[in-house]
Amino acid sequence: MGKTLGLLERIELIIPGFHGYKQKELIREDDKLVRNKVASLLDDARKAVEKLMPMLLNTSPVAVIKLDNLRKDLMMVSQKIRHASYGYSGLFDRIKIRENELNTLLQYDWNLISKANEIRDETYFLFKIINNEQQLLTKIDELSIKLFELDGLVDQRERLLKEEG
Repeated sequence: MGKTLGLLERIELIIPGFHGYKQKELIREDDKLVRNKVASLLDDARKAVEKLMPMLLNTSPVAVIKLDNLRKDLMMVSQKIRHASYGYSGLFDRIKIRENELNTLLQYDWNLISKANEIRDETYFLFKIINNEQQLLTKIDELSIKLFELDGLVDQRERLLKEEG
């Protein structure tokens, strides 16, 4: 039976160069790596949506409108994540991060990565259901909700880091 990977190890497998906020001089770098990974996943989802939109122009104008709204939201959340101030100075300016704070931060990071990955994968799934308008519209609505949830996670993570300072 294989070893179960811990949260830190799972994140390290997904994000090359991630150190787990262990070394003070690399803390801001780790924060940037996580945010760039999440933003990159959302950018991939946006690009998939942009490829799908022209395919639906003649068959489902409602889907095109919903996809355009999703595209704009994906772009907005990606930019919000990518351009947040590095390290949310409250937590990262201190010399030592307590274990429970680190575990909470890693859990937020994992949730962000997982949710962004799920959103990206589900945008690719839209190509498979392109001929079923009702299923397509339902999936687009579900994606919008998931993106809204991810945006909320970003805000919660930022609040956590500012409060801990």
